[in-house]
Amino acid sequence: MGMHDRVVVETGQALVERTAEGLMEIRFKPDMVIDLQGFGEAIMAKRGIGHGQVHDVMIVLPEEAELDIRAITMGPEAIVGACKFTRRLAFVAPGPANMEMAEIHFRYHPRDYTTRVFSNEAEARAWLATVVEQPSRS
Repeated sequence: MGMHDRVVVETGQALVERTAEGLMEIRFKPDMVIDLQGFGEAIMAKRGIGHGQVHDVMIVLPEEAELDIRAITMGPEAIVGACKFTRRLAFVAPGPANMEMAEIHFRYHPRDYTTRVFSNEAEARAWLATVVEQPSRS
């Protein structure tokens, strides 16, 4: 299998997939409470299929997502460490309540990479399709 072939890993709460070169997708499953451990397991799965390559990440919550309060008040890095290979994070949180909770979370738990919250996948994909300017080497 080549480094950029599609790879899917299922965790207890999510499907983690390397969908293209430089892009990882984490899709949380519907009809369950998404908790800090679930985020941590998804991040560990992402690391396992990332081959140490820098990539963009799109996290997608289900339409009727129910989030455990600790998933909002704590960052998953508290249990699995910081993401060293993420370039940008597009967080898809359908519905006004989920968007607001995600925005609050990222305000209090900023990342070392660019993070944006979206209400739908189309907007997130459009943003991720933009070219990332690389720092000058001069």
